Amino acid sequence: MDDEELVRRMQQGDMQAFDALYARYKDEAYRVACLIVGNCADGEDLTQEAFVTAAQSIGSLRDGAKFRPWLLKTLSRAAWRYCRKAKRETPVAEWFETGQGESALTAVLRTDEQRRLYQALHLLDEKRRTVVVLHYFDEMPVRQIAQTLGVTEGTVKSRLFSARRHLRQALTAKEDEPKEAATNG
Repeated sequence: MDDEELVRRMQQGDMQAFDALYARYKDEAYRVACLIVGNCADGEDLTQEAFVTAAQSIGSLRDGAKFRPWLLKTLSRAAWRYCRKAKRETPVAEWFETGQGESALTAVLRTDEQRRLYQALHLLDEKRRTVVVLHYFDEMPVRQIAQTLGVTEGTVKSRLFSARRHLRQALTAKEDEPKEAATNG
């Protein structure tokens, strides 16, 4: 059953349709929320909040086929509010797991690279971070991100360009720090 049919049934009070939509999108929504806010517990809370909001305001959704972008827009806005309210550093350690069958050195290098990337990602403001998460982690095209966030494609492209520049600066600055310290000491 497609989203449009499930939304129509949900608007008529069928909570099994809600369960089907929840099962279909909960993992994606959770991943997006975690990447935006920076930790899994808050990501889980925001995902639940987004689905509750969706259930309560499903009557306002005119095109049921657009449930996914509508849900992600609701979720990203809640995550932005959370980030502005929290203004705290990301506990990036919870993002990393060691891969099965890889050497200890490979695992350390991989997790170090990931840690640096996530730290740099969380230096971005919420709007840039969101487009990076949706584009690179969720593999969403620019047009769909624009529809999801309710902005123009040009705005998405501008945020991606700016975010890449900031990420590059943050990652190269962190790479250069130990070298400078070693040469200056």
